Amino acid sequence: MRKKVAIVACLLLSACSDRTSDTPPPQAEVAFEQEQPPFVGKVWMSTDAAAAPGALRIFLPNGTLLMDSCWETYRLAEWRSVDERRIEWQEDTAAIQAEVAEITDKRLVLRLQLVGETKEETYSAARVPFVCPDMPR
Repeated sequence: MRKKVAIVACLLLSACSDRTSDTPPPQAEVAFEQEQPPFVGKVWMSTDAAAAPGALRIFLPNGTLLMDSCWETYRLAEWRSVDERRIEWQEDTAAIQAEVAEITDKRLVLRLQLVGETKEETYSAARVPFVCPDMPR
């Protein structure tokens, strides 16, 4: 009987032990964490005259793209790197591919491949603080 109690006690104690997994994260996850493009994790404000006031893009490290402006409802989309110079995201039913034409600490230029045309979008690193202007009523 004592032997059974000892075995049960050992099993219970080992089940409560603090175990860290020796299993490494999946290879794709490791690559995604280590090889983030330099525009990731920064707020980019559009400098295009035709863009809505306060239009911005934030490419998050987890693959989420936040698109917003002072006049429009925000959009969350999934984005991913296609290769070293190209990224893509989904807008409604369209897959948008863009070439990262230029990237510095203060400037991002994307060349979007749209149906039948190429559109260039220019962004600058956001300055803090920023407040959207009052909207006319």
